[in-house]
Amino acid sequence: MILLVAEKPSVANQHYRPMLERLEGEKFTQGDGCLIGKNHCITWCVGHLITLAPLDAYPGFEGGWRLSNLPLLPEKFRLMEIESTKKQLNVVRQMMEQADVLVNGADAGREGNLIFDLVLDYTPAFKQKTIKRLWVNSYVAKDLDKAWKNLEDATQRLNLSYAARLRQRADWMVGLNATRAYTLTAGRGKMISVGRVQTPTLNLIVERDTIVEQFKELFYYSVVGTWKNYQAQYVVEDKESGAKTGNTGNLKVAVFEKEAAANAVVTRCNPPTEATIAKIDTQQKKQFPQKPFDLTELQKEGNKRFKYSAQQVLDCAQNLYEKKLLTYPRTDSQYLPDTMQQEAYALAQRLATPEQKNIMRDVGENFVFINSSKVTDHFAIIPTGEVPNDLPEMEQKIYDLAKERFVQAWLKPYVWDEMEVLLNAEKDIFRLKLKRNEDLGFRALVKEEKKKGKKKKGDSGAEAGAESDKANATDDAKGDSDEITNLVEAFPEWAVGEHAPFDSVELQKKKKSKPKYYTEATLLAAMKTAGKQIENEELAEAMKDRGLGTPATQAGIIETLKKRGFIEAQKNYLVSTPRGREVISLMDEKVKSPEMTGEWEYKLSQVEKGTLTPVEFRDGIVEYVKQLFADLHARYGCQFERETVTEAIPCPKCGSALEVAPWGYVCPKAECGFKIGHTLAGKMLSHSEMKTLLAEGHVGPIAGFKSKKGTEFAAKLSIDKDFNIQFEFESDGKFHGQKTEYKCPLCGAALEENKNAIFCTGTHEGADCKFTLFKTIAGHTLTASEINELFTNGRTPLIQDFKSKKGTEFAASLKWGEGADKGRTTFEFLHRNLPCPVCGDQLRFRTGTSGQGTNEATHAAYVCMNPQCGFGIPQVFYQRKFTDEEVEGLLKNKLTPVLEPFKKNDIIFRAALEIRDGGKLAFNKLTVEVIETSSK
Repeated sequence: MILLVAEKPSVANQHYRPMLERLEGEKFTQGDGCLIGKNHCITWCVGHLITLAPLDAYPGFEGGWRLSNLPLLPEKFRLMEIESTKKQLNVVRQMMEQADVLVNGADAGREGNLIFDLVLDYTPAFKQKTIKRLWVNSYVAKDLDKAWKNLEDATQRLNLSYAARLRQRADWMVGLNATRAYTLTAGRGKMISVGRVQTPTLNLIVERDTIVEQFKELFYYSVVGTWKNYQAQYVVEDKESGAKTGNTGNLKVAVFEKEAAANAVVTRCNPPTEATIAKIDTQQKKQFPQKPFDLTELQKEGNKRFKYSAQQVLDCAQNLYEKKLLTYPRTDSQYLPDTMQQEAYALAQRLATPEQKNIMRDVGENFVFINSSKVTDHFAIIPTGEVPNDLPEMEQKIYDLAKERFVQAWLKPYVWDEMEVLLNAEKDIFRLKLKRNEDLGFRALVKEEKKKGKKKKGDSGAEAGAESDKANATDDAKGDSDEITNLVEAFPEWAVGEHAPFDSVELQKKKKSKPKYYTEATLLAAMKTAGKQIENEELAEAMKDRGLGTPATQAGIIETLKKRGFIEAQKNYLVSTPRGREVISLMDEKVKSPEMTGEWEYKLSQVEKGTLTPVEFRDGIVEYVKQLFADLHARYGCQFERETVTEAIPCPKCGSALEVAPWGYVCPKAECGFKIGHTLAGKMLSHSEMKTLLAEGHVGPIAGFKSKKGTEFAAKLSIDKDFNIQFEFESDGKFHGQKTEYKCPLCGAALEENKNAIFCTGTHEGADCKFTLFKTIAGHTLTASEINELFTNGRTPLIQDFKSKKGTEFAASLKWGEGADKGRTTFEFLHRNLPCPVCGDQLRFRTGTSGQGTNEATHAAYVCMNPQCGFGIPQVFYQRKFTDEEVEGLLKNKLTPVLEPFKKNDIIFRAALEIRDGGKLAFNKLTVEVIETSSK
């Protein structure tokens, strides 16, 4: 007898029963949880029937939670029946016992394999039978019949089964061990739920909420010139893009943070300043319609269009799949195999409206979404061709989305010509963009989403949209550069060298776009790339295997976070709750890191492909958990120690032996009611410190407490008559640290220090002195000798590795400020008053870096502090190092005396240097003199 096992009873009755009646001539009778035929029988699971047993099912883990026996990393995992589905499990096992051939007909994916495999693992004898796999992408009769006639051997997808088991076991090892560990160490009596994917996803939301709430209103400035009635924008070299691509000369719209710098450009370029055409570049561009949906893209679109949650969209897509209206929904592919091109094109023509048919491409053309190499276990979500009838509203909308996207994928591209004109206004460059539509293609029918940061003079309706849709687009506005394109019917006949004055040059002041909370759509996009904001479609495609979860599990993760009270929906946004933020604040980086979890997801995909062995993956997870516990032990050693002590602490109220709780100590006598926590002001007290406190009424001084402002302090502790813990300071009620030999520059009192700062506890002008010197300033941690120099001589030596807010290194000394800055440190720069010859801002010395990891090396140089300028003088030029005095003379006089020796290849020479228009550093040709020529 051949037994076909479905994942759900609806699939068994609506699809598998008619298939076997059609193909095998079977006639079925209804059994209890099964369908019985002559040579074929059908039964079904109800989702998972078997699961991994919890920790307390293992010897030594019964009863209460303890740190001492963690982590548990089983070599062999115990399985258990799920109580609510025991009856159906018994039916499935009885049917399997009678069968000669077992066919896994669960959903075609990782989880479908696991549902079936766990039943076999629970009863290993069944593995001796012949086992086949029914792999179904569509329940349409012809597709289902084809799949049944081509049953796979179960071993064909063995790696998928390995990955499914490893995913489940990794979640168990990380989730259960970490949940107990964090609850017992950091929970203070509250349960802290930890998940391998759940926690990094929560971290994404908490980080975004923090960015939104800490956002400060900022303005930026740009310069727009009108030239021959067309708008042009002031541009500068895009060094960041050039460094990434290796191309120099890339230009970007200049964005100024300071109004004065932008006004300087306006002043220089105002009429009658002339602009000359330096370059004209004309290109034809195309934008193709979007590919068919994968599950994540369908969920994102459903959320954007209809405000449906990811889970609602998945449920609708699953129902439509079971109703034979859509293909398999849990797919991460937006592609169709090459063999489907003719069939899919015919289907698109059948579903298309007359307007769509008029602009469909020919079937023989190349379509980017027809690519067998991009199809994994399943292809994109597309309609099956069956006609929907009386669907619920939500399902109808999701079906229409999938049909609309599928048909649109076959439409003609939007084609336009773009002319880019570079205008030189003396040393300033403006870019003027013109656009002429050639063929609206699919844009004639498809409304383009509004994009921030793109302005087109004269654009409207379907004609807007020169920019390609971005993969993983979020609601975050990244277009603060506001590029302007002028829409025209015909290009003007201009030539290089043509010149004319600007009609006007204006300053544009705009607000920086405020970031937004995640919606389900933007969170799914972030999960797809583990939080990395990737706009390039190819890069996003490469990152999708490193996402948080899979398309099949991401909706469930979001719902779990909601159910556990870690996030909540506010209108269409997902926002973390106070409990969710508290949990993340307690987590170590390796638990909450999206990138690290994304790497584990990538390794699971490697197991599926056979490029990583299951043993290598498991060993990696085991080592990960062990390291996690090593870090927890270092951070919460007091809690681990508390479990090992044998000497009980007597209750200060009644004398009974106190019991240890995760959050502190409690008297077992209900009538006594004494309890006390072991953590105070961010400091966890050890068992011995608690014993001294409760036995003697005081302990300390103890260092490591933290104030609400984050400042560390030391204090004694005592217990009052009501058994409440009190801080005791040195009779003045102030936080204290260790005494130092330094005197306060404001009030003259002796200063004290802790781990982070040197501070004053005296009084100044009748009030508490506010003096504080933080030990880390602009990314540099002050050494003991630098601090000593500052207090002794009023300034430090030159410090080379300060970092600006933008990450640029600079050199400066620290000194005490004067006037309003008295008692504060200020920077003192070398040659601070030297102006930049290009923009008038200041030059500062930047040290070079050797370049480590992914960071590129930089050379020591005197660089302009205006990020839009880019002017700099290298410290070493043609193998000769400049002195500060030489640089100062060059900047002041635009010329140096004759200097030597310079070296180029084998030639050693002397020459004077000059700064030419535009800030170019060059040799004065009249002074160049060869000293010698060396030969190898």
